[in-house]
Amino acid sequence: MNDIRDVSDELFSDLLRKEKKFIVLEFWSPGCSVCKDVEPELVKAKKDLGADTMFMRVNTDHNNKLATKYHVTGTPTFLFFCKGQKVGGTIGYVNATVLRNTVKDLIRHSISCPPGKRPSYEMDGYG
Repeated sequence: MNDIRDVSDELFSDLLRKEKKFIVLEFWSPGCSVCKDVEPELVKAKKDLGADTMFMRVNTDHNNKLATKYHVTGTPTFLFFCKGQKVGGTIGYVNATVLRNTVKDLIRHSISCPPGKRPSYEMDGYG
């Protein structure tokens, strides 16, 4: 799905230890209609956020260890990681604007995430 990487439990754990970028991890399942509805929004958010953010997906039907580890009870569930640490999450449908702004806020306000060259204030909103 447009450069959004499908990962297994083991691959994600390995990438989490090594990756320095901010990670958006989606837990999804093939039978989830909301997961299908959110796909184009993920693609938009990925495009908006650029190379500083890595997007990954875990199919919970085939990789349930990770879902169990992070107490995922429904799909879609999004978890956010910075420098190997979980810094937030959300459950259910999100549009690209909300997802993008959530990631920017977490980067801006999380102790483990250095803000880099991002502006300290944006007039964008969540709607």
